[in-house]
Amino acid sequence: MQSYFPFFVNIDQKKILVYGAGKIAGRRIAGVLRFGASVVVKAPQIQKGIWELQKNYAHRLFIEQRPYQYDEIQKKDADLVLAATDDKQINERISIECRRKGIPVNNASDSSQCDFYFPAFVERDGLLIAVISTDGNHKKVAKFSAKLRMEDDMGK
Repeated sequence: MQSYFPFFVNIDQKKILVYGAGKIAGRRIAGVLRFGASVVVKAPQIQKGIWELQKNYAHRLFIEQRPYQYDEIQKKDADLVLAATDDKQINERISIECRRKGIPVNNASDSSQCDFYFPAFVERDGLLIAVISTDGNHKKVAKFSAKLRMEDDMGK
């Protein structure tokens, strides 16, 4: 597994293009909206939760109900891209296209094709803690983050 340097970046008003609108995409979309990003979602089917988010973020969340089309991604339209479809081959094509065009990409189905990761977040006492796994164990991240949240809830 590659080694990633953890850093926080301002995504306020950054353009994020998301392919896919399932459970994983929904969590990531909610997260980046929370930090001020402008998001365009492209997917043939959109889960209910994303339509609900669109009601709350109508000025920053735009939905195009259609599949990915090869060579459609333009650098002027996306600061970051999330490939989170339910088709690994499409996610790989999106990753290849982004790399060719110099656009950072996260492939939800293949961590080796990610330029960045999405951490689990824990907020406590004015601190934002981001947790990722150095060995790719997402269950360990979820368990540790939940433990931190529980400890915070118990302390209130």
